[in-house]
Amino acid sequence: MPLTIHSAPRISVEDARAIAYGVYRVRGEAEPLPSERDQNFLLHAGVEKFVLKLANREEDRATLDFQNRAWEHLAAKGVLAPRLIPSRNGQPIADAGGCAVRLFTWIEGERLASIRTHSSALLASVGGLVARIDAALEDFHHPAAVRRLHWDIAHADAASEHLPLLPPRRRTLVEQYFTAWKNIPWSELRRSVIHGDCNDHNIIVRDGNAVAILDLGDSVQTATVCDLAIAVAYTILDKPDPLAAAAQIVAAYHQRYPLRDAEISAIFPLAMTRLAMSVCYSAFNARAAADDAYQQVSAAGAWRILERMAPVSAHDVAERFRAGHAGDDRERLLSRRRAHIGPSLSISYKQPLHIVRGWRQFLYDPDWRAYLDCVNNVAHVGHAHPRVTSAIAEQSARLNTNTRYLHELILEYSERLAATLPDPLSVVYLVCSGSEANELALRLARAHTHRRDVVVLDAAYHGNTNALIDLSPYKYDGPGGAGRPAWVHQAKMPDVYRGPHAGADPGARYAEYVAAAVEEAKGNGGVAAFFAESALGCGGQIILPPGYFAVSYAAVRAAGGVCVADEVQTGFGRAGTHFWMFETQGVTPDIVTLGKPIGNGHPMGAVITTPEIARSFANGMEYFNTFGGNPVSCAAGLAVLDVIREEQLQENARDTGADLLARLRDLARKHESIGDVRGHGLFIGIEFVRDRAVRTPDAAIASAAVERIKEAGVLLSTDGPDHNVIKIKPPMCFTREDGGTVVEQLDRVLEELENEPRQ
Repeated sequence: MPLTIHSAPRISVEDARAIAYGVYRVRGEAEPLPSERDQNFLLHAGVEKFVLKLANREEDRATLDFQNRAWEHLAAKGVLAPRLIPSRNGQPIADAGGCAVRLFTWIEGERLASIRTHSSALLASVGGLVARIDAALEDFHHPAAVRRLHWDIAHADAASEHLPLLPPRRRTLVEQYFTAWKNIPWSELRRSVIHGDCNDHNIIVRDGNAVAILDLGDSVQTATVCDLAIAVAYTILDKPDPLAAAAQIVAAYHQRYPLRDAEISAIFPLAMTRLAMSVCYSAFNARAAADDAYQQVSAAGAWRILERMAPVSAHDVAERFRAGHAGDDRERLLSRRRAHIGPSLSISYKQPLHIVRGWRQFLYDPDWRAYLDCVNNVAHVGHAHPRVTSAIAEQSARLNTNTRYLHELILEYSERLAATLPDPLSVVYLVCSGSEANELALRLARAHTHRRDVVVLDAAYHGNTNALIDLSPYKYDGPGGAGRPAWVHQAKMPDVYRGPHAGADPGARYAEYVAAAVEEAKGNGGVAAFFAESALGCGGQIILPPGYFAVSYAAVRAAGGVCVADEVQTGFGRAGTHFWMFETQGVTPDIVTLGKPIGNGHPMGAVITTPEIARSFANGMEYFNTFGGNPVSCAAGLAVLDVIREEQLQENARDTGADLLARLRDLARKHESIGDVRGHGLFIGIEFVRDRAVRTPDAAIASAAVERIKEAGVLLSTDGPDHNVIKIKPPMCFTREDGGTVVEQLDRVLEELENEPRQ
């Protein structure tokens, strides 16, 4: 990047006033205006206003003449433009303060950046204004227009040199945009002189319409469509639906100044490249001018949009721009679903979402509207994490086969997975789902104990096979369920909010129900296993009281049974304070089952047990799983472990979860409908009640809140025996800012619902 920032003029307000009077005979107050490499002042001279511009000391006169003549050309074409005021000696460019000085008339209006809400009409006027400027400049020529400018998107490689200044994760994010930039077909794009900096701080608005653009300091001869791309880049910052806003700008531009097909395809990658350049230059300039707020003016917004747009297909965006709007035929999709998908497969929300992309903690619909995903604990390290997808693709291209051959990956993965667990848990079986894991755990327990009966908790869910439905009260006690089988013994769920024990030592009190169930099993040949989630999901995001597992496990083991910790929903650092949720209870299970997050969406599961139990299972009958432990699955699992460690996602779950819990508890003090907030790490439940005194479950307000907050772009869902608990278990890259969004929107929705008449 040129060192122009170091030679920018830095005179005082008093000096600016003196120059204005001495050179132009304009007397008035001076007010600093933001600028990167020049210095600008607004002069208040009675009823008149002017802009005093002091050029960078490295700027040559030919460039300033180019800018002056471009303004004159725009004005001659009917575009609202500032008028150049000559010095008292009749010079268009004067010398003062050691640099070149010019004076322009002030254009009255409001900066687009200062307008909080951008209507469709305003966005369209932005596109129309940029089109008028580009159309007016298409026949303008000047020798100084042909220059290598570091802000010209055609020379984005200059910005990419500063990638090493970015943190590793952000560097990876930005690199993808520079890679896309290299594939832009520059030879197919029209060239002309452009404004070069149509950002929201340069666009002037009057009466709800964009009427003028300030500052030709970045004007250059380059691809014409860059002007539109720059306007799109800065106008969509912090928009709830950025691509809808972009489409409105593009459509209005195209109507006034028709775009070629190659230009339409280039708009999105050019816009994202401009923002990628912006964050690179901000990182560079922050070292040179750390106290200059202007250097960081768009950085925060740029980072947010770069994150949000990372999964977006440039091809899909171009098709949307060509169509003028996006299509989302949900009714047609629902009809096809009803025709060919089993009706017992449920779908979320009264107005179902059509989701086409995922990235980190966001899901996207065909309009590229982002939804903050607060419930998908399968995409553990984030939707479409490039580390995981690359590992899957690379290994799939190399080898994918079963476990009957020697292969390094299954050994490396099993060793690393076992290393996260306490001794003596060291023998690994790899399967394809959490259900398979729990089914295998049941077989292991029965083979080891030579017994059949199992103890489970109220409202538990352990999987979708026949045997697991039989030991899942959430299913067998629900609609269509066949009731509890004789070999299953049910213990009361340790719910300290709604259950009978909330006083001293509730863990031991609730463990008595497990002991009673174990005693009941003795009449049926004895207990084989106690299955329990380490924190209860379908039970309503229940966090186990201290000591519960220690006493329960002791009772089970004393009777000859084994203890199975179901970590399918809670494992891999979600607890924050520990890698496995059972560790928060200070116990070591005999068998641990894993699923859901283990492969970040790749179908995987695992069972980890002791050598002793594994020997009992090796009874002569071969255990074989066609896909379990294949090299591609192991590559995915290893990548997940790497990302959790390298991106410190367990620590993020601890800190972000604690912050979110505190905010939600503050929210509960404001809203009577919230009866309880509970959680550990990023596993959180919010229970809703009609009456706090008697704790009457209120499924209606919980369901209504989930539906209404979806419209604000936040995805939540309900669970619990009474369906009155909103659960929060997002991808582990969920941030404090995301938590703030959830709390803010939930607060707004609950205020609305609590003030509406109840049915």
